[in-house]
Amino acid sequence: MGAVADRLRATTRGARPIQAGLILAGVLAAAGCSLEEVTLVEAEDVVVAEVYVQVGSGSSGENRVAAWLHRTLASGSPSSGPVPGAEVLVTSARGLTLELAETAKENCAYDMPVRGTGTCYTTSTSFAREIFPGDLLEVEIALPGGGLIEGSSRVPEAFSLLTPSTSGVCRLQPLTPLELRWTASRGAWAYLGEALVGGLRDALAPQGIEVKDDPLYLQGLSVSAADTTLILPGDFGVFDRFDLDQGLAVALQKGLPSGTTASVVITAADRNYVNWLRGGNFNPSGVVKIPSLRGDGTGVLATSVSRRFRVVVPRAGETSSAPPCGGG
Repeated sequence: MGAVADRLRATTRGARPIQAGLILAGVLAAAGCSLEEVTLVEAEDVVVAEVYVQVGSGSSGENRVAAWLHRTLASGSPSSGPVPGAEVLVTSARGLTLELAETAKENCAYDMPVRGTGTCYTTSTSFAREIFPGDLLEVEIALPGGGLIEGSSRVPEAFSLLTPSTSGVCRLQPLTPLELRWTASRGAWAYLGEALVGGLRDALAPQGIEVKDDPLYLQGLSVSAADTTLILPGDFGVFDRFDLDQGLAVALQKGLPSGTTASVVITAADRNYVNWLRGGNFNPSGVVKIPSLRGDGTGVLATSVSRRFRVVVPRAGETSSAPPCGGG
């Protein structure tokens, strides 16, 4: 899914031991120091649980509840391992109880770590729809062989799109930056903007700009409960600019070219989500994960509320019955 709501990432970057070793040797030689004997502490095998409750995140606006459980060590290796046979319960203060069932890992993660795997637990959309914005939720995870992990979160309150005012499809003029605006969500610590932009390869080919990924996934972020605006597409892709082709990055600052489309999701994320979310250059509150689960393991219970819409940029001479995104 181009959207956060459709993606639960698991990313591990490969180390470069040869270069690191050369640099370390050079530093030691320059300093003229000697190595002291160091006692290494054996790494501990810990269960990590990542539980996501996403209201309105599905492609049709449905709710999603999923838990990704893995161990930090697998059979003594540095790879992560699965945690089958756990009992995962999500309850609300209104009396709702959801038991998550073990399912295919693809239902939780679209991309696996370089080394390792995990176990996915989900519930059906028909049960997940009983969770609402503002609900106080608790999670209890009974581990196979004993042990309990638990935590809580209050789902951020509902919010509305102001520009565009539609949750459907709107029309945008070519190369016209669009200011997205929405009402504040009580309980949100940050707003994540995601866009899946299609048609860029053909639209930019005449300019000699190469687009490797089409559709292209871009992220934006407002790290404040009061900051409820983002510019499309200029504020999207801020965490990918070092990876994007320079010509493509410059072109996106001008606006979306004719013949393109963009599926956009704005997500209000709770404190737990913001403190845990890390990946590549995307570190909204620092580079160290802050867990919100306690007990015989660690991890996060992250909750969020999403709103989505779609933007079309007609080609020259084409007409569209969709209302203008800016309301004019």
